[in-house]
Amino acid sequence: MELQQVNTAALVELVNQHLANNGVEFVSASEMPVGPFGTSVFGTIKGYPVRLDFVINPANDRRAVHLFDIRTKDLLAERLMAPTFDEAIDDYPWAATIAALVLT
Repeated sequence: MELQQVNTAALVELVNQHLANNGVEFVSASEMPVGPFGTSVFGTIKGYPVRLDFVINPANDRRAVHLFDIRTKDLLAERLMAPTFDEAIDDYPWAATIAALVLT
């Protein structure tokens, strides 16, 4: 499998559509590739530093989104694999994730 380009601007916009339903927004600060099959976007949600990862599993060509609390280095929800990033984002437990972020 060759290098996969990830359009993070479009994916962050979709993430923010879901976060808006919870009254919050992801504010991007910087971005960096995570090997040939993913990208990390660093930013904040409600002032909390977080990292949003978009990853492709080359073994089965499935996608996942992960949100990490940078303060605790904890993954805020279980990884969900899906055929597309849109589906992974749509199925991500955003409300529970935001609640976990605020409670830590």
